[in-house]
Amino acid sequence: MKDSATVRHLQAQIDRNLALAARIPEHGPLRDSLERLQRWQRARLAATYADLAAEDRYRAACDFFLDELYGGRDVHARDRQLRRVVPVMRRFLPDHLLHATGEAMRLQAVSLAFDFELAEILVDVKFITQPDYARAYRIHGAWRARGEQIELIRQLGELLDQTVQRPTVRRLVRIMRRPAELGGVGLLQKFLQRGLDAFARMNGADHFLATINERESAALEAMTRGADWPFEAWIGRGP
Repeated sequence: MKDSATVRHLQAQIDRNLALAARIPEHGPLRDSLERLQRWQRARLAATYADLAAEDRYRAACDFFLDELYGGRDVHARDRQLRRVVPVMRRFLPDHLLHATGEAMRLQAVSLAFDFELAEILVDVKFITQPDYARAYRIHGAWRARGEQIELIRQLGELLDQTVQRPTVRRLVRIMRRPAELGGVGLLQKFLQRGLDAFARMNGADHFLATINERESAALEAMTRGADWPFEAWIGRGP
């Protein structure tokens, strides 16, 4: 029998993401600012971890985090599918995979909530630079919560790394592909399979996760000290 707390956590994080998505205006200055910010963040992340992405072992995991969880891509159609299929997932997926999915949704929600708040600060900035971004962080001032966001990335990565050590789970997710497509939830199945395959390909995620933790923590610390170019060590004065 599935742990009801795990299922409740997953459902709560799905609802949280969809509620945040509903706040995104279709048009207007805030929508434009959010899109600019998320484009800038995707470029920044891609540049910061270009060395990892250049290695075949880590490329898929870099793409998974950037596209699905941390880079601000529009994944709300997938989340709507996820809400519909939770009762089915509860019956067929193991608790640890349900928990990992809930934590993935939590990271996505935390990141989107922060993006909203920074987008409001940067609404009049048409071309974002590192100093603009660092200034917005200092105005926002949620230092502890930002540290918790970085820690959540590490914890989620460890969960996924542990999950791929169970070959039966990966086989189960692959078997779900055709039924998921027929049932209209193919985006969800692709999300799960992509994440598990990416972590399996690394054959151990310690270096990948330690690199992210080290760089994001160092940049956060630099911004708390007033640095205008917190990512300079990895990307110069770009992106």
